[in-house]
Amino acid sequence: MRVDLDAVASFSRTGDEGGQRAADSLETLTGIPANCQLTRTALVDADGLSVFLGDSWERISVEFDGALTGRAVLSFDEAFADHVEDELGVGAAALPEVANILTSGFVDVWAADDEDTIEIEPPDRLEDEHRVVQDAAVIDDCAFVFESQIVLSSTQGTCRFAVLPDVESFGSYVTEPDAEFALSDLANHIQVASVSAEAVSSHLEMMTGTDATLVESHVDFVPVERVPSLLDDAAYEGAIFESEGVVDSVIAILFDETEPGAVAELLLGDADAGAEMAESAVSELGNITASGFIDQWANALDTTIDISTPSHVRDAGRAVLDTVAAAYGERADTIAVVNATITLGPDVTCRVCTFPSPEDADQLADIADNLAADASEES
Repeated sequence: MRVDLDAVASFSRTGDEGGQRAADSLETLTGIPANCQLTRTALVDADGLSVFLGDSWERISVEFDGALTGRAVLSFDEAFADHVEDELGVGAAALPEVANILTSGFVDVWAADDEDTIEIEPPDRLEDEHRVVQDAAVIDDCAFVFESQIVLSSTQGTCRFAVLPDVESFGSYVTEPDAEFALSDLANHIQVASVSAEAVSSHLEMMTGTDATLVESHVDFVPVERVPSLLDDAAYEGAIFESEGVVDSVIAILFDETEPGAVAELLLGDADAGAEMAESAVSELGNITASGFIDQWANALDTTIDISTPSHVRDAGRAVLDTVAAAYGERADTIAVVNATITLGPDVTCRVCTFPSPEDADQLADIADNLAADASEES
């Protein structure tokens, strides 16, 4: 199997443009400057799609049909909803109107290069989430999601705008009959995310003695310049590695603590442990965790992959990933990012972001193929 990241980029860029068009439409409606902070194409395990979509204060679904068929799921946090309702002065009726405007802006971009139009249905408050998940573009138990995060100036609130196309419509939209590129090729990548996430969870639990819960795992196909927006501005502590071998990659294992000293308490049993000791513990935990899933990648190809000594980091999430974006910016337009989120008790969340080199897309695809074959044999 060969995966052409340029083909992925073609519809990822369309999603990026659609997200910004949606923000522009919202700005026209409200008169408040709006911006699209994040746009990504995500491949999500269908069983984890509900978790990926999240559980926000208010959620609205808008169906659409035509050149592309599917639905948008818009999740509003309370700050965003209150701000929009105050500005428009129509109370709760504001959110369905915002959902309608955002969806129209997004699908107009998708319809621009197609001879067919895209019609949208009236918005509804989301009540049957199971149906939304069931009807999504699911291929080999994977769902494709185009996500944008829209923000308004002068407020901390966010609207999370997720577009879930229907599988048949999406497949015919993004592939040509004679094209080598196929959605099923990409779908195998979910095995890379699943195996990596399970290995990370297992190693974290073994090393800390704390129950580790895998929240969700997915693969992002994102424009390189958008890489920093995959994390928020919360303070993270962790370790950065580089791997060399059949697949070169950058690996970030980062801990977000809700209480100061929670990571040191978890690893050393002492929230007041010295900074040097805490940094060493974080780096060692990251090293063992990264080795665990990189070894599984190597085993899938019957080879070895070496990892570097860890570099300790403590910074805002976006700042950490900005260095990764800079490293890949001259080598590719779009990059695949393997993501996992694991909680360790109530106070610590671990985020693992792995950035395989775009130049090794074929090898990563081979790993995905072999892991998918192994999973099929075990089932």
